[in-house]
Amino acid sequence: MEPALEREATRRPDAEELEDDNLLKLSIIALENFQGFFMYSGRISNCYDSHSHLLATGEVQMRLNLRGLKDPDQVSELIVRDHHKKGSWLVGFGYDESSWNQKPHRRFLDQAFPKTPVVFSRCDGHVYWVNTQALREMGWLSAEGQLKVTVPSVVGGEIPVGIDGVPTGVFVDAAKLLVEPHIPKDTASETKGYLMAGMRVFRENGFTHVRDMSCSEMQWNELLKLEASGLLTLAIEQTFSAETPEQFEEALDLARRAIKVPLKKIRPQAIKVYYDGALGSEGALLSQPYQTSKDTYGLQLLTQNQLLEFMRRSWELPLDFAVHTIGDRAADDVVNVAVELWEQGVKGCLHLEHAEVMRPETIQKLKGRKSVCHLQPCHWLTDHIWLKQKLGALTQYAFPWATLQEWEVPFYFGSDSPISRPSINDNFEALAQSQKQGIAPLKGRGDIYHSHPDHDWVSNTFTVFQDGLVKEVVFEGTPIYQQSDHS
Repeated sequence: MEPALEREATRRPDAEELEDDNLLKLSIIALENFQGFFMYSGRISNCYDSHSHLLATGEVQMRLNLRGLKDPDQVSELIVRDHHKKGSWLVGFGYDESSWNQKPHRRFLDQAFPKTPVVFSRCDGHVYWVNTQALREMGWLSAEGQLKVTVPSVVGGEIPVGIDGVPTGVFVDAAKLLVEPHIPKDTASETKGYLMAGMRVFRENGFTHVRDMSCSEMQWNELLKLEASGLLTLAIEQTFSAETPEQFEEALDLARRAIKVPLKKIRPQAIKVYYDGALGSEGALLSQPYQTSKDTYGLQLLTQNQLLEFMRRSWELPLDFAVHTIGDRAADDVVNVAVELWEQGVKGCLHLEHAEVMRPETIQKLKGRKSVCHLQPCHWLTDHIWLKQKLGALTQYAFPWATLQEWEVPFYFGSDSPISRPSINDNFEALAQSQKQGIAPLKGRGDIYHSHPDHDWVSNTFTVFQDGLVKEVVFEGTPIYQQSDHS
């Protein structure tokens, strides 16, 4: 029997109205590992999250929160409400199976949701976990559960199957795109609601400037309306992402049109592509096999020829070029392609997103080059539990902020929200705790890596933190958040 759906209003609630039994506001979620011992006090001009997902940060508040699942059997204990659904599909986010005794499988979802199509996203956003009814909706299974299609082999992705040849319900990286066309699309009104909710989350956590790492045509149009209406209370560096090679032309076309629009608070900045997957799901591309899977090096999502072409075309537009690179081999491959173009006289700025594992010889190649690395120290708070178990000797190259400082390669800090909550305290907590476990310490103050380098962009903008709390946010000289208003 399926968990009861509470029948509320037929419309979807605004984020301001939302009170979810499964989800606390991102701004007040406690860290499981360290409980937020670090409490920052200070003032940061143009407080900057250098890697985030604005739309998803807002949307995740309206979806089923899975972060508390300790075992897949606990799915049946989730409290489900109407606003967790997209059409008939139940959508959830945040599970992490790394400490489970059982792997995700559709049978666990089937027990709780036999008739409702379910898609749950892993905490890193790189894996979907679906049930049997979802596979039926996709046309893969018959009503009796018989396989109707040949399970495809996906370049840059994986679809595990059971001994019966039927998918287990797990879709990794590029394979996710086989599921997405079947999930009902958001309307323009819903997209605006997610953006407004996302802005609120960043505002309440003190951020006034963000790099938004993904953008669709609908999102872009809603952002333009928000700026024109005066409702936009974030300065946004906008990146246009292509999750697969086939999506590059669409992203490039949208970016080409976007850079022609005169805007004050939105800066179209870069095209983003994915070169590898996530570390937790062992998709990050490594130079040595994962210690937990001796024949697995991770996933390479682009050929080097594709990478070179996409990088060249982006720089010629001209736009910066951003690449999702988590593993050390991924970072080295991408840097080598950039060096090849730079030495040919092609000019452009390279952004390495995440850069969680980078060898010193790779970092050295970036010295004096036009490049920026975007790190999320907060990921250490979750990843350190299994980091050495997966990476072995490569652990010494993880979270390389000290080596980047040594070679004078520019970098900034972000959260990857909603993968992690946008929090100054979490990043500083990670900086403090990680050095106790062998990560080379950051030299100097950490808050300078959370301040946007262009202090003239949206001037007279700053955030005051006191004892770990956001005391005040001032945007263009106007207070837009004060602690007393939300205490």
